[in-house]
Amino acid sequence: MRSEPGRILFLLAHPDDEFACSVPIRAMARAGAEVHCAYLTDGGFGGQPVARRRHESRRVLEGLGVPEGRSHFLGEWHGFPDGALHAWLDAALVALQDLVRQIGPLDRLYIPAWEGGHQDHDAVHLLGLVLAKQCGISVLRQFPLYHGAGLPGPLFKVLDPLPANGAVHSYRASWRERVLAVTVCLSYVSQWRTWVGLLPFVVLHMLMHGTFSEQDVDPARVHEPPHPGPPLYERRGFMPSDRFSEAAARFLATHGLAPLERSA
Repeated sequence: MRSEPGRILFLLAHPDDEFACSVPIRAMARAGAEVHCAYLTDGGFGGQPVARRRHESRRVLEGLGVPEGRSHFLGEWHGFPDGALHAWLDAALVALQDLVRQIGPLDRLYIPAWEGGHQDHDAVHLLGLVLAKQCGISVLRQFPLYHGAGLPGPLFKVLDPLPANGAVHSYRASWRERVLAVTVCLSYVSQWRTWVGLLPFVVLHMLMHGTFSEQDVDPARVHEPPHPGPPLYERRGFMPSDRFSEAAARFLATHGLAPLERSA
């Protein structure tokens, strides 16, 4: 995982998603990169405290070396609801285009992996794909959060890159950085119910592997399911995958990323 200077944007679905790239963000900022983080939903699913979530993530980012002026809560500012970003893709793309005009041309763009863990994560992946195409961003990378590939019911894996997404490039964290990664996860006090389930898996990953992975993005991948079987968000009852697929297909076709016709 590269850490040289440049202007870098991380696209995130929810405040606290930065846990999945906390150590790389810190390494890039320390190397002199101008790191920005943009959140594409308001984080208010089920009445969660939007302002408190913003404060928690902003504090985490400042600790990682990203100053307040480089954290952009587009979902909150524009009213993109947590859990339903797929219904706001065009408006969210406009907000991202405006953001890039404000901060300047990007050297690299990082987006959540196409992995079927949460519908908002996959929606941000679509947004990043179109944004990179429109803005001529040559380096587009994806990072895993969590998914349920190969597992039954609500079970999931954390920070585990899907082989179908291509070659894996990993940043192996030092033990000090691994402790930092776990400490970051303890910073989201308002999300304690979520982290009761997530934290043990993050700790296990840090103990056994200590890696933060990234993969190049293949635009063709979004025209196929992230993995065989229902995605985790469907298995957990958040939304049917066919509804998400319909919204994704419309958005991609509108912006010139329809699937290629197969020759007979």
